[in-house]
Parts: sequence; C-alpha cells; structure tokens
Amino acid sequence: MKRSMKPEKYIWSEKDFPDLGWHDNRIRAMFFDHKDHVFSLSIDYIYKWEENFKGYWVTPAMQSFYDVSYLEMNLSFGIMADLIIEDIFRGKERSTPNGLMTEYEYTVNTNVGTIIFFSTGFELELKQDPEFSESQDFEL
Repeated sequence: MKRSMKPEKYIWSEKDFPDLGWHDNRIRAMFFDHKDHVFSLSIDYIYKWEENFKGYWVTPAMQSFYDVSYLEMNLSFGIMADLIIEDIFRGKERSTPNGLMTEYEYTVNTNVGTIIFFSTGFELELKQDPEFSESQDFEL
C-alpha cells in the first residue's frame, strides 16, 4: 500500500523561493513554449526528506519559468542521459526592457552542467499528493 501525504499547497511561486528546494530532483523532460516564452521542466519533486535519509516524499511536478530570455545551456551528458538538479539559484535582479516588470537571473545547476536564463517568475505545480519512496525518483 502506497503512503501519501497532503502538501501545504499544490502551486508554489517565486514568492515561495526561500521555502523551496530542488536538490536531487530528477528532470524527466524540458519544454519550450516559444510563443509565450515559457521554459518548463517536468521533474520528480522531492517534497520532503525523511530524517536520516530513511526515505523521501516524492511527486511528479512541473516547474515553469515565465517570460524567459537569454536562455543558455551548457550540458554534457557523456554516456549517461541522466539529468539531476543539484540546486536552483536566483541571482541578479533587473527591470525588463520595457521597465514594467522585474526579472531575475536563474541558474539551474545539474549533475551534467548548467542552465542559465532570465525570468519574471515561476510556478511549481505538484501534480498529485507526494508518495513515500525509498528512492528519490517518482515511480511512474
């Protein structure tokens, strides 16, 4: 029988950045919406780590960044096509070219390189209740 937990909420935003963590989250797919300038990552989101690493509460999630510009990827997979987030950092803040919004520089550090871009904000959407797992991946 699978054990699940109710998360505090299912949709998180850039306002929640200090409360979120992405360490060891697996990236399953990347999506580019060129029309709306959205860059999304389908990930196995580790909602909670159990004490002493006895397990993880994991759920499929979509991490979407909005109004993305200056997207740069430097990824080198070698023989393994495995993409794991080490951390996501929010850096420099600046005004958008029209001066109407603020955007931040985001750096996604992974096990095989970095993804860097500017974005006005993001949404992390949990697709279902987190389930307990002994691994850091969500079993599809």
